[in-house]
Amino acid sequence: MDKVEKRLSEYIDQLNDEKTPMEHRKGRHSSDYEKFLNTVRMVKSLKEPEFPKEEFEKRLTDSIQTYSDKDLKEKSKSRARLWMASLSAAAAVIAMVLIVNAVLPNKDPNMIHAMEQAITKLQAYNGILEIVETNELGEEVLQTKREVWADQEGNYYVKEIVGNESSMESGMVTVNNGELKWQIYPEQKKVYQFAAFPDSYHFTFKLGREVDNVKNALNIKILGEDLIAGRGATILEITPDNGVPYRLWVDKETDLPLQRESAMQNALKYRVTYTDITFTETIPKGLLTYSVPEDYEIVAKSPEQFVSNITEAEEMAGLSAIVPDRLPDGYSINKVSVETNTNTIKMYYRSTDHIIVLLQSMVVKEFQPASGAILGSISGNTVEVLISLEGKDGTFTGGGAYESVTGVASIRFQNEGIEYTIIGSDKIDTLKLLAENITNEELLLPEVNEDASEKPVVEVSYDLEEEKNAQKSVDEGHSPWRLDPAFVAQVYVSLLISPEGIVGDYPIAYEDITITANDGVTAIAEIKDDKSPAGKVYLKRLARQDKTGIWTVVGYAPR
Repeated sequence: MDKVEKRLSEYIDQLNDEKTPMEHRKGRHSSDYEKFLNTVRMVKSLKEPEFPKEEFEKRLTDSIQTYSDKDLKEKSKSRARLWMASLSAAAAVIAMVLIVNAVLPNKDPNMIHAMEQAITKLQAYNGILEIVETNELGEEVLQTKREVWADQEGNYYVKEIVGNESSMESGMVTVNNGELKWQIYPEQKKVYQFAAFPDSYHFTFKLGREVDNVKNALNIKILGEDLIAGRGATILEITPDNGVPYRLWVDKETDLPLQRESAMQNALKYRVTYTDITFTETIPKGLLTYSVPEDYEIVAKSPEQFVSNITEAEEMAGLSAIVPDRLPDGYSINKVSVETNTNTIKMYYRSTDHIIVLLQSMVVKEFQPASGAILGSISGNTVEVLISLEGKDGTFTGGGAYESVTGVASIRFQNEGIEYTIIGSDKIDTLKLLAENITNEELLLPEVNEDASEKPVVEVSYDLEEEKNAQKSVDEGHSPWRLDPAFVAQVYVSLLISPEGIVGDYPIAYEDITITANDGVTAIAEIKDDKSPAGKVYLKRLARQDKTGIWTVVGYAPR
């Protein structure tokens, strides 16, 4: 019998004798041992109430009646059997506790719930954010320092206090007020205008997104405590579902993140810290008010004019728009605008947590889906389905998880002379409802089918371990072309033509490759160039079957 078992046995004996165990007086033991004690106490509570001692029975029988020896013996045996059965149940429950702790992911639901509650109550915040790069020698370099204002409506104001040579310049301001997004470059004396949504820019360490990442993590481990920006913090090790573990410092008072540190990759790691943070009710109105400094040039990347109703939009765009008569649950029309450079009508719909934008414009060219898109169909027309990689560069990249989306997703198709694009931060299934309302037809998305009838004529061998290593490399930002099935097919057929290596331009042009099928896991590329020895190339996501997975050629069909 080991030490823990002996302590538990003594604890049970003391409870059985109706005595107060030492643990109740001292109260110092581990959380796991406390679980065992709770289990024993619960089982003990199932036991029948303890009967008085024999002395009491004797005194009572003197005044009332005498129990027979047989009655007392039977009652004693009954109580003993019940307590033994209870102990057996306790042992089973203790075993279950051990199994659950060993098998299930280490995620404290109370901690996650506290963070979710904290972010729900948060209205706005203001802080100074620093990003520090550290190499293997422990040498640190300040990459950037910025002032951040953000609120729960998705509005933000970010000013670069210390920029870096590669992207940000000191004094640069980025603002999104829900209707317009703009960036002010003092050194260039330019103001760049963008559409407010979809927004490809995500400033690092946005609190709401960090809490979502914790909620969706595969594993969470408490490492200790620290002091960040004068605040006591709990250090967590977060293991995401598809990524490398990282550390997160969470404010013990507010249950909100204060610092994040990545793992060492390619001899570098990054630490992002709110060196100062204040929680407020709103962002100052002046920061979200669009204004152009004197002598600054306005560069309209996506000119957008808001109108008061759909009729004004139709007159401005010269287009008769379709207005959905059935919206997804919880959504209502929020605003309407026109992209003046393309005469595109944009209808904004909002729910409590999400935004969906429906774009409508006249068809000006033949429909050509993006190479990384999942391909569906509606009313006999091809549908392009794209899912973004949030936190990357904002471009849309195909993925196979229709039921849940991280970031922004889009559905695009043409029907009766109009091109429709539905962009939203909600699930694909929610966006799908709008598409079906527009056409009164079902939108069909491909099923992931491992036993598809169309098979490659020539199978291409591969090393799964090499593909997994290549996946890690892409995760770290190298060879992003592996995320594009058309690009992977282009490289493969070009090497079939020039097996000794490619010098200069690829012998097969990217424009001559069309993805004819893509379910998010498997894809088929058609090569429209007679020089190619392959008419079709078959690809598959081997290392990871989601939107971040790389593509691998698994076969081809000779021309």
